Amino acid sequence: MQQEDSQPWYKQFWPWFLISIPLASIVGGISMIIISIDGADTLVNQDYYKDGLAINKQFDKIQKANTLGISATIDLIDNKIVLDLQSKEVISDSLALYFNHATMESKDFKLNLQQASDGKYFSFLEPNQVTTINGKWYLQLIPYSDNWKLESSWTLPNNAPLIMGK
Repeated sequence: MQQEDSQPWYKQFWPWFLISIPLASIVGGISMIIISIDGADTLVNQDYYKDGLAINKQFDKIQKANTLGISATIDLIDNKIVLDLQSKEVISDSLALYFNHATMESKDFKLNLQQASDGKYFSFLEPNQVTTINGKWYLQLIPYSDNWKLESSWTLPNNAPLIMGK
């Protein structure tokens, strides 16, 4: 004798099991699309050809800094950046210090340095920058005249000062 099942289909296990397999793949696919859109690689420059053409100008600026004998010592004390600039010639130009994060472009920021009475340059980090400054950074020191440039990398936190140039 066969016994007939009296429960409706939606109270059975197997229909829901079979429905869950394609449903799980749809949810997984949608989540992968969201992750790929939100986590897009910002390190790839869309205008790489023009950047390649302009790279010689960047090398000329670094070479000009070497010719002028420009070097800088950067120290981070609490929330204050102190920069001591050495050069063969007197530099009275205002300076900008660019912090470029190694992997996340959204963390990049720029500091406008002010010259103190002792000849050193300084700037203060904002409170949110102090808490997020840990990690590897690529630094660029550029005057507002934009005729020379120093580059270096710095991993923070670090008790030792960074020496850029020579």
